[in-house]
Amino acid sequence: MFYRRLFKRFPIAFCASFVAATPALSGDLGPGPMPGNKWEFSLTPYAWAINVNGEATARGHTVDINEDFFQIVEKSDSLLAWMSFFEARKGRFSVFTDFVWMDLSFPAHFQRTLTGPLGRAALNIKGHANLDYQQIIVQSGVAYEIARWQRGSGSYTALDVTGSARYWHEETDLSLRLTGTLTLDLERLGLKLKRSRKIALARSGDLEWVDPVVGARIRHQLAPGKELRLEGDVGGFDAGSEFSWQVVGSYGWDTTCLGKPMHAVVGYRALAVDYSESGRFGKNGLDVVQHGPVIGASFRW
Repeated sequence: MFYRRLFKRFPIAFCASFVAATPALSGDLGPGPMPGNKWEFSLTPYAWAINVNGEATARGHTVDINEDFFQIVEKSDSLLAWMSFFEARKGRFSVFTDFVWMDLSFPAHFQRTLTGPLGRAALNIKGHANLDYQQIIVQSGVAYEIARWQRGSGSYTALDVTGSARYWHEETDLSLRLTGTLTLDLERLGLKLKRSRKIALARSGDLEWVDPVVGARIRHQLAPGKELRLEGDVGGFDAGSEFSWQVVGSYGWDTTCLGKPMHAVVGYRALAVDYSESGRFGKNGLDVVQHGPVIGASFRW
C-alpha cells in the first residue's frame, strides 16, 4: 500500500533526526535539574499546509489522490480549517490535546484496465473525480518525562514517552465521471471495435473510529525561549485503523507581535492512516499520508 512504501523511508529519517537533535545525550553530561511542580499551560493555534497522497474509497469506488498544497488551494471549492494544540504540564507529567478540522475539495483520479481471454478484449476505464473531504482528528493523551540532560546554563534535553487516543471522523463525497473504452480484437475477421461511454456517479462515505497510540518526543532547549522538538507515534494496531503513524519536527522561539510577547513555532508534520470497513453499498476507507509545513503561535501562562 502507498503509506507502507512511504513508511519504510520515514523511520530512517526519524532515527537520523533523533540523533542529530540530541547532542546533549553524550556520556559526559550529567542529569539536568528536575522540572518544577507548578502547573504550566500553553495553547498553540497553528496552520498546516497539507499535501495529500494515497487512496480514498467510497462505496466500493477507489480513487488515487496526489495533490500538493498549492494544487488544493487552486482547485478547491472549499478551503476551511482550524488546528490547535493544548498542553498542561506539572513536573514530569503533562496532558495534551491536538485538534484538527478541515473541509477541503480537490480532484482525484481513477484508472483500471480489464483484459479478456487471450487478450482479445480489453476494457480501459479512466475517471476524473472531485472529492469533498471533511476531516476531524482529536488526539488526547498524557506524557511523562523519563530523562533529562543538562548541557549548560539554560540548555537541556528532555525525553518524554506518550500514550494517547486519536479519534478520527471522515466524511467523503465523491463525484466520479468515468470514461470506459472497450477494445475488441477479432483477427480472423480483420475487425477491431472500440466503444466509449461516459457515466456520472455520486458516492459518499462516513467513517468514524478511535486509534490507541504510543510514542515518544524529545524537547531540546537550545537557550531560554528557543526549543527544538521531535516527536513520533504509531497507532491503530487493528483496534481502530489497520495502522497509523505520525512524525512532527518543530522549532519555537520567543518573539513579539505588535509589542506583545509571543512564542512562534514552525515545523513539518506527516500523518498517515490506513483504514477500511465494509458498508452496505461496498467498501469505504482511506489509505493516505497527509504532510506539510506547520506554522503557529503559542500562548503560555
